[in-house]
Amino acid sequence: MCIAASLKKILGTLAIGVLCASAYPSLAQAHSKPKPPNGVEEVCSIAFDQDAIRPARLENGALPCLKEAARKLKERTDRKLVLVGVKDPSKDHELAENGSMREEEDATGLDVRLEDLSAYRAVNTKWYLVRYLGVDPTRVIPVTDESYFAQTVTAYLVPASADYNHNFLGATKTNEKPCTITPCYSPDEETLTAQRRSRIPENSAGQPLPETHADQLELAALQRRRAASAKQTAKEKNSEPPLTPLPARPTPEHPATTSIIP
Repeated sequence: MCIAASLKKILGTLAIGVLCASAYPSLAQAHSKPKPPNGVEEVCSIAFDQDAIRPARLENGALPCLKEAARKLKERTDRKLVLVGVKDPSKDHELAENGSMREEEDATGLDVRLEDLSAYRAVNTKWYLVRYLGVDPTRVIPVTDESYFAQTVTAYLVPASADYNHNFLGATKTNEKPCTITPCYSPDEETLTAQRRSRIPENSAGQPLPETHADQLELAALQRRRAASAKQTAKEKNSEPPLTPLPARPTPEHPATTSIIP
């Protein structure tokens, strides 16, 4: 009887575990990129894991994927390009230099809130493709995917009938400003404007070069502004008047001398 009861208890626990696993995907599953459906071709992925201060900015290492995506899109006139932006809260939501979490958008406009990070990555990638690689903006759809975690934008070729609401990947549309994919979003919806950057330098073989001196100066200026903002915040916090301590709790031996009831 004891053995049977133990087996019943174990089997019941396993059943509960199976139900929990189906309702709450594991962390490993959350980091697995879903396989694209039939008729959709994955082109390449761009990593956003080197610049913690500007987590949505296209890094120089993105150039090979950008050029590959632009080339394939121009060759396949019967296709559109979907850019799927993704974030990883465990890596993107780190402490910034000023000691605060990335919950509010940076005053400089170069940093973004965690909730907007996936969308900015997709929008910034589209802007570069259009601005520097001559891609038709009406054929590039920036979207986001919350079903898995990563610090990437992945480019997919999809049928030309794709639009914001039907992108063949089940991803969430991103309201870029200005709107280039019809049907456009409602005017009262939140929109995102791409964060521009300089053209990525490349060598004679077409490979990306390290950050330029101008890029380094831009980052240094951003760091100074963030430090000044943090210093001002700390100064304002320290200048606040101290709280008045509460009176001691009355006891039978030391009753209250004044009433707190008006």
